[in-house]
Amino acid sequence: MLDSVSLREFGFNFCGPILYTYLSAVNNYVKQSPAKIYCLAREGYILQKGLHVVNSELQPTYLYASRTFLFRISLSHKDSWEFSLGHGFEGKLGDFFVSRFGFTFEQVKQFVDQDKLDDEVTIPEDREQIETILTSQSDIIEAIIKPTRSAYIKYLATIGLTSDTAAQSLFLDVGYSGTIQKLLSILLKSNTNGYYFITTDSSKTQAGDFTANLNYVFKDKVKMGGGYFMLDRSMFLESLFTSPDGQFIDIMESPVSSDDFHFCFGKRNYTQHHFEKLNLIFEGALNAIAQFKEHGITFDISEIEFLYEQYVSKRNMLPSASWPLFEFDDAISGFGNVNSMQFFGI
Repeated sequence: MLDSVSLREFGFNFCGPILYTYLSAVNNYVKQSPAKIYCLAREGYILQKGLHVVNSELQPTYLYASRTFLFRISLSHKDSWEFSLGHGFEGKLGDFFVSRFGFTFEQVKQFVDQDKLDDEVTIPEDREQIETILTSQSDIIEAIIKPTRSAYIKYLATIGLTSDTAAQSLFLDVGYSGTIQKLLSILLKSNTNGYYFITTDSSKTQAGDFTANLNYVFKDKVKMGGGYFMLDRSMFLESLFTSPDGQFIDIMESPVSSDDFHFCFGKRNYTQHHFEKLNLIFEGALNAIAQFKEHGITFDISEIEFLYEQYVSKRNMLPSASWPLFEFDDAISGFGNVNSMQFFGI
């Protein structure tokens, strides 16, 4: 009982003001520039619910997407390589293709020589080696990813997202460089628009031959390690703003209906196994959003930044029932689950 109360209060006091400030900005933007809204990745789960509280007339769509999945199905587009090969990695070559692109190990064996699988690689230093494999084995890789890419494009069409509609859509995500949005621009061959908590550089809009416009609420042009808590310790937010499922990694068309799909997800961490606890935090956050809206309460950006810094730097600000929930999957970098509190030593 006490845990339930503390988790709801934590959701109200910490997540509520952050979500309300962001979603109110999105709502104001859409009033000026009407668009169909898509809430991306695992963070999109709570963004969709919160936006409906802010404005019940909006009908945001939760969009299954992940960097890992889009990295894989976009491999035939060389423009995508700057995103998929730009993120650091240290480990075995075979593991790189599994963790970064979501290939199965059996698939990797089709385009990487058996005696090379255990070679140690460091990205981005060994990027040229990876590009050589992607180029020389392009036919095999394309044969593996083509059915999945075709199924995903069909799925996007069923939720109204196509090459013709993408430019009139708005993608929502926490941030920070708009990678998923840019990959969707490349995949759909269209300019796109996104709205984020934070952007590392909103002027970097190039996505192949297309433009991915990035809007932000809290801050722009911030770099990891630069002292801005909402980015430096963003893993606290990312671990909380997640969905009941693990990372989206694959899609298959239903053999029964062409408009039905089976979605596949990666491993579930503590948060997914105990989602009822996270749901209590969400209940508190959604209650806060409703009350802030009802009473016309607003927050300055500086107030949100101060609030965030206090919570993520002081252990006693976080209810003990929430501690295990600050776990997230960092497989894309070759690591397993990471707990934010342990990582920052609080």
